[in-house]
Amino acid sequence: MRDLQQFTSEFILKNLSKVYSKTNYKLSELPPKTLCLTYDDGPGQYTHDIAKFLNEHHVRATFFVVGKYAYHHQDTLAKVKELGHIIGNHTYDHPDLPYYQSVDGELHYQVIRTDLLIRKFINGNKVFFRAPYGKWSAEVADELNANILSAINHIGPIHWDIDGIDCYYWKNDWALDDAVAKYLEDIHKKDHGIIVMHDEIADMDVVKPKNRTLELTKKLIPILLEQGYKFIGLDEIESLKQESAEVEKFRLRASNGKYIRLASADVTGLEVNGVKNDVLAEISLTDIGSGKVALKAANGMYFNSVNGESAGVLANSNEIGPFESFDLVQLRESQVIFRTATGNFLNIDKKNGNRLMCTVQFMRQAEIFSFAGTEMQVKPVSLKRRLFLLKKALLFIKSKLIPN
Repeated sequence: MRDLQQFTSEFILKNLSKVYSKTNYKLSELPPKTLCLTYDDGPGQYTHDIAKFLNEHHVRATFFVVGKYAYHHQDTLAKVKELGHIIGNHTYDHPDLPYYQSVDGELHYQVIRTDLLIRKFINGNKVFFRAPYGKWSAEVADELNANILSAINHIGPIHWDIDGIDCYYWKNDWALDDAVAKYLEDIHKKDHGIIVMHDEIADMDVVKPKNRTLELTKKLIPILLEQGYKFIGLDEIESLKQESAEVEKFRLRASNGKYIRLASADVTGLEVNGVKNDVLAEISLTDIGSGKVALKAANGMYFNSVNGESAGVLANSNEIGPFESFDLVQLRESQVIFRTATGNFLNIDKKNGNRLMCTVQFMRQAEIFSFAGTEMQVKPVSLKRRLFLLKKALLFIKSKLIPN
């Protein structure tokens, strides 16, 4: 039987701490009387009207959406995007993430599933992320950073400076004018920063019919504009703008312990002979939708699988076409495999210079890659886990040998 070690290769991310921060982002860097408006928990019945009103007043906001609502309001998200606003990720089920992790919830599922619903409404390749309730921990960051799909091209968690007290006012049937006054008091006290309000109420269905955030927006924003406050989008904040422009690099380590690299600086062939700090082993990833990605080598060229059966996978394409597109198949525990446009899977020809190839037809022959950041130690597989995987492998073999 093939050694279990042969099933696993490892994605090593370079500078992954730039993806999810260990702590919430707070943006005290904003100039005086500069505000960034954000809305949480939608989309809902008031989201489009809020977005339209803000657009009429030349205010761009970020709408951090919950996946289970985004699924039912795709038309609303399209309209919000058309009005110039930003769509962000606020998880699929709106859980308390540190607690969710403590009971073995799959954190990356909360991000990835929502991404699938909102990607087409996002300009650029980066997704802003906000944790529900602002609850966050270094352990949550580590787990999300350890998964290629939940980590790459995400920025967060984006926190706030002015609290979202609106939903509590609606819950307690407090007056609209009191909510306006409280926001004004908090804004005047802070002078600048990120404001959060709620275009929908994610967790309290009894409060949903009481939601008056549209009316709150219509009263509050004109007052702030008249007082000389300036509104900017998240993507206009300098530190986040710089982070959005950065391209995360990673290295791909194969089962032979070596890294995929350009054979040399002046060729396009890819081999698996690199070492950890080899600059020719740097790779970046572009999400092109529908579960497909493009991989770019250190020479700035995309991986091309068209010659994979004879000359190996090459890094020789300037543009993303069918043969530069790879299906990224996500497995548990940060493991992935890549399938090419021909249906073949990425593999390594260890008998022929360790070239990167795409010559295997069956998933069981493909290399399996796992993803971890450079600042995190790759955890060794426990004996219990190895026995569990061995049992699964034996059951797979049994399924092939014993007819149904």
